[in-house]
Amino acid sequence: MRSWGIGVGLVALLIADPAAALTVDELPAGSVYTVRAVRIEGVSFLTARSLRAAMLTQRPPWYQPWKRWRKKTVFNPQLFRTDLDRVRTALRESGHYEASVTHELELDGEAITIVVHVDEGPVARVGVVNLVTTDFTLSPDEEAPLRRELTLQPNAPFTQAQYDESRARLEAYYQQRGYAYASVDKAATVDAAAHEATVTYTIRRSIPAVFGATTVNGTQTIDPVLITRELQYRLGDPYDPRKVEKTQASVFGLHLFRSAAVKPANLEAESGVVDIAITVSEGPPREVKIGVGYGLEDGPRGEVRWQHYDFLGGGRQLGFRLKGSLITQAVEGEFRQPYFLNPHQTLVVPLTQEREDEPGFTNQRIRLAPRVERKFLPELRAALGYNIEYDDTSNVPDETKAAIEGFKARGIVSSVTGFVERNTTPDLLDPHTGSVVNLTGEQAGGPWGGDFSFYRVVFEAKRYVPVFATRVIAGRFRIGGGDGFGHDHDLQIFRRFFAGGINSTRGYGRYKVGPLTQSGDPIGGRSLLEWNLEFRTPLYGGLGGVVFFDAGEVRIPPFSYNTGDLQFGVGFGLRYQTIVGPIRVDLGFPLERPRGEAGWQVHFSIGQAF
Repeated sequence: MRSWGIGVGLVALLIADPAAALTVDELPAGSVYTVRAVRIEGVSFLTARSLRAAMLTQRPPWYQPWKRWRKKTVFNPQLFRTDLDRVRTALRESGHYEASVTHELELDGEAITIVVHVDEGPVARVGVVNLVTTDFTLSPDEEAPLRRELTLQPNAPFTQAQYDESRARLEAYYQQRGYAYASVDKAATVDAAAHEATVTYTIRRSIPAVFGATTVNGTQTIDPVLITRELQYRLGDPYDPRKVEKTQASVFGLHLFRSAAVKPANLEAESGVVDIAITVSEGPPREVKIGVGYGLEDGPRGEVRWQHYDFLGGGRQLGFRLKGSLITQAVEGEFRQPYFLNPHQTLVVPLTQEREDEPGFTNQRIRLAPRVERKFLPELRAALGYNIEYDDTSNVPDETKAAIEGFKARGIVSSVTGFVERNTTPDLLDPHTGSVVNLTGEQAGGPWGGDFSFYRVVFEAKRYVPVFATRVIAGRFRIGGGDGFGHDHDLQIFRRFFAGGINSTRGYGRYKVGPLTQSGDPIGGRSLLEWNLEFRTPLYGGLGGVVFFDAGEVRIPPFSYNTGDLQFGVGFGLRYQTIVGPIRVDLGFPLERPRGEAGWQVHFSIGQAF
């Protein structure tokens, strides 16, 4: 009877705790387990996600189920021991020098759930930050801007990232002011009892230097002049590593090289003259690209592009592109002549034949639009050009024709065009910082002839503000206006303003913001006003989330704006990062539902909305 009672007790214990918990050293030798999940518990200063990212033992994220099904993650005891050390290192690098890390492995058959327990302990904070110089005297006036470069500040947590970054910023401070040989050493002592770090940066400034001779290595068929004319410095200019980096970006941007390295050649000599060596590896001057995609507005889309980056030599470019979707089908050719009359100018000659199947009208166009672009500053450029095109508009409802005074179905547009743009965003596909401001304009008819006389101008401003480290608040403001003049008293439908849809006021269908006919076709207008606001945040791995608020209006009178006519849309979305930009899905809800439209819209495409 006694043995029977013991058996009942064991059964009851197993029922209460079906998963046995062991440490890595207690696992049976020779057994093979798969990882079911990885949990980090006990963190507050750090996040479980950041510590999990430091581990080599990883489970595919939940939004990649195909990876989970295709191949199980096999538990590697030795790799997991390394993971525990990496977690401890991550804690120390965040200032937690007294943190403890334990673990348990919950077994369920051949599956393991890894549970890492963390006791962060007190965080070490920055006490005194000393700036010591070896070959010059640091005056109080010089010390103030230096201290502003420090990301490591008194009473802040002593982290390895800010400790290293402060050293790099001090070194860059002097190198960007002509002291090419400047170097900074760092040292820190942590008082475990006081939980305080004393930091010392030792600065060696050395002598100032200027740019010397530039040599080019690795060219075979390409004229080295194409490279040397991309230099962002001149002989005798004060040395600045930023100019070296910009030169490398410009050389690689020629699209003629597999690799391009621009480096100082004789820093060790400390002679006061820094020679630069440019080493390139030539690639094919021609390329063919094929792309496919899908959007809920324009359906399946595809593109084939052929490009020659050294057409007839001299860095001239010639390209052709064939693209198509349910909305736009086009054949395009473009010629680019760099250094046109000026080192900062490029002649661009595009020739396009396209068809647009928009809600409420179809337009076929053939256009020649040469322009001269000029870069005034790295972030500031402008263009002036001439545009001549033939437009043939069809499938326009009678009600829309009646709403456009002097409606013309076809004719020649002869116009002068121009734009000015200032762009400080470092990432064009997925900007996190900086801003973009641009102004575009067009004037047709009058002295330029043609069948249409009108003018049109659009101003747009976008701003990206990083908050809470990896999150971004993004905003856009867009305003436009135009009108006919002379014998034309209106804008024709192919030059009118429209709003609503995937890159406009979300929650509404394409062009469904603004005046509509009784049958729901968009009429467009001569005035446009739009606001967009987004909060973008990472969720897990390459997956991010967005909440947005959009507002837009289109009015028929020219340059007429009334916030009372704004139509609003709100919603949320997901972003998944890829090498071609984020794939996005947005679910938008109109606050004022258009006639015959759904109470929500799904928007799917590639790239941010703005």
